[in-house]
Amino acid sequence: MSGVALAQTPPAQPSAQPSTTPQAQPTQLDAVTTAATRTKRPIDEVPGTVSVITTQDIDRDNMQDIRDVVRNEPGVSVGNQPARGGFTNYVIRGIGGNRVVIMSDGVRVPDFPGSNAGSPTGFTRDLVDLESVKQIEIVRGPASALYGSDALGGVVAYTTKDPSDYLVFGGKNVFASVKAAYSGADNSFAETGTAAVRAGNIEFLGIYTRRDGGSMQLANSALAPNPESWGENNFLGKLVWRPTENDTIRLVGEYYNRTQNTEVLSNMGDFPSLVAKIYDEWARDYSKRSRVSAQWVHDAPVGFVDRIDLMAYFTQSIRQEDTFQLRGPNNGWTPSNYRFASYWFTQNIYGAELQLNTNTKLLDLANTFTYGLSFNYTTTSRPRNRQQVTMATGISTQTSGGETFPNKNFPDTNTMQIGAYLQDEITAGRLTITPAVRVDYYNLNPNPDADFWRSSGAVNLLPTQSTYWSASPKLGLLYRLTDEYSGFFQYARGFRAPPYDNANFAFTNTTSFYQILPNANLKPETADSFEVGARAKYKDGSSWQLSGFYNLYTNFIDTVVVGMAGPITQFQYVNLGRVNIWGVEARGDWRFMPNWALMGYFAYAKGTDQATGLPIDSVDPWKGSARLRYGYQQGFGAQLISTVVGAHDQVSNPTYFQTPGYFTLDATVGYAFEERVKLNVGAFNITNAKYWNSQDVIGVAATNTQLDRYVQPGRYFGANLTVKW
Repeated sequence: MSGVALAQTPPAQPSAQPSTTPQAQPTQLDAVTTAATRTKRPIDEVPGTVSVITTQDIDRDNMQDIRDVVRNEPGVSVGNQPARGGFTNYVIRGIGGNRVVIMSDGVRVPDFPGSNAGSPTGFTRDLVDLESVKQIEIVRGPASALYGSDALGGVVAYTTKDPSDYLVFGGKNVFASVKAAYSGADNSFAETGTAAVRAGNIEFLGIYTRRDGGSMQLANSALAPNPESWGENNFLGKLVWRPTENDTIRLVGEYYNRTQNTEVLSNMGDFPSLVAKIYDEWARDYSKRSRVSAQWVHDAPVGFVDRIDLMAYFTQSIRQEDTFQLRGPNNGWTPSNYRFASYWFTQNIYGAELQLNTNTKLLDLANTFTYGLSFNYTTTSRPRNRQQVTMATGISTQTSGGETFPNKNFPDTNTMQIGAYLQDEITAGRLTITPAVRVDYYNLNPNPDADFWRSSGAVNLLPTQSTYWSASPKLGLLYRLTDEYSGFFQYARGFRAPPYDNANFAFTNTTSFYQILPNANLKPETADSFEVGARAKYKDGSSWQLSGFYNLYTNFIDTVVVGMAGPITQFQYVNLGRVNIWGVEARGDWRFMPNWALMGYFAYAKGTDQATGLPIDSVDPWKGSARLRYGYQQGFGAQLISTVVGAHDQVSNPTYFQTPGYFTLDATVGYAFEERVKLNVGAFNITNAKYWNSQDVIGVAATNTQLDRYVQPGRYFGANLTVKW
């Protein structure tokens, strides 16, 4: 449409006077989101809180990992496991783990057993490399009305780069670039090569990134970090074919792997509870994610349907965790045996999605219908194996620590989810009403084998097949008071079906005197979310948003003690009572002079377990930031960023470590040389503040001798350089 409009515009006459009408400048609220409503909408038209992070943001702020992505996002954080596991997952308004849906181009990124979160090998869903990403959208609050189960806390949607993102550069049919990046936080280097080519109506894009790094460089820590080295490879290939003016076919292949080697110093020492001394421990963690997808988009009417979007995909995640330990008796002098353990996690997702759009008028009101069907079939397995060898005799055994290997703590499980959704965006003058509802069918089918029975010891409680139906409604209201000011309200219902590991987890360890029983009677977790807010955006590019939210969660799944069997303490995953989390968030952008802007945000939230009256540990402390920015529109830019975070005193147990408040200062400078060479450099935590991220230390005792290993990076520098042809 824009090309047609330009072609029909007559050339300006020499005598014409320049227009004195001020031109609107882009604001933060003009950023376009697709994830929030499944239709392209500026944030200003969405009845809810959404963040959009672009490639420019990633480069300008020297983002190298998912912790960097949320560094300046109110109400969103990412945890880290310093022993060996690395980053965990996004936490949105106090809800994280597998309760947040992560997608890449509409394809779900595989999850990881929530039951593994507290284990020595950790929990991670950090499986997407930022160099292949064009845009990241973070939708806050339940989104089950559009995305089904697991979208209880929100959605993180990655959109990968397209050939057309590069081939418009210079009007050429061939594009190439190289990029190098460095982060002093973990002394990591990244090298990226990008190539795109167009031949007629066919385009191809290939992006390869290699990353290498080491341990986090901790600020003023009394303990050295666990020595580690890691490497990543990521490849994105995308073929785009436009056989007609209205049809687009995309074939995408994506491959990511990461290998990390760690000497786990934090696990060395005497452990009376294990009746052992660990002399040394080495770990090797390998993660792989692959994806293939095919998408057809028909952007022209077919009967009453205005747009058809059909996609089929397969994605797989494989993780292998190898651990080697030198062990001996308590208070010994030399090791007497060694253990080698290898734990695996494999998840395959087969899926398809059909989305349709219809624009029509009903009762003289404009309606935009978005509706469709989704299907995914998932297979999940977590086999575990361990061997212990007596060094004096060379005799090996697969029974140690109260377990016999190989085993599985939960059976191999197949899950199927089928969903149908309908959303309508109704425009009535200045009011936009957005009702939506989704109906989901969820089936969980366990397949216990000998390895599972070897671990369970709970033969009287058999794993069972479970089926759930759920309806998730949503209602959004957006009212434009004037061209500059608007208000919004949103109610959303969320649900999460009992996952494969919680429902059928069965484990017995007579040496450690505990047992975990399966529970076939688990109910889905649910959420009722209410959000109200106000916005303003001005022609000079200034904007602000203020919102308040109240989220009520019911039937949260967690482990509790349910009884005793002689000396054995029995645990079970059960549905708990109600949890409420409420808070306020604000952000703004004041363009007080040409090329100058003052930007900032503030977030405060509080969570309470209504059954006990105790705080929810995963809710972040209050956080505020102010950023002074110059330029970045004409090639040169600089910014100074200050961040203040309050103490994390909302803990459920007074013995837990409460992270103190802190202040950090960052600065970045960037310059583009004729759009062919771009350089960004930054200095981070300039004051070298010693601080902790509250997500990292949930449940860690204040007396824990390893606390300094959870410290965040001290003063460091980062840079990235891109050269284009």
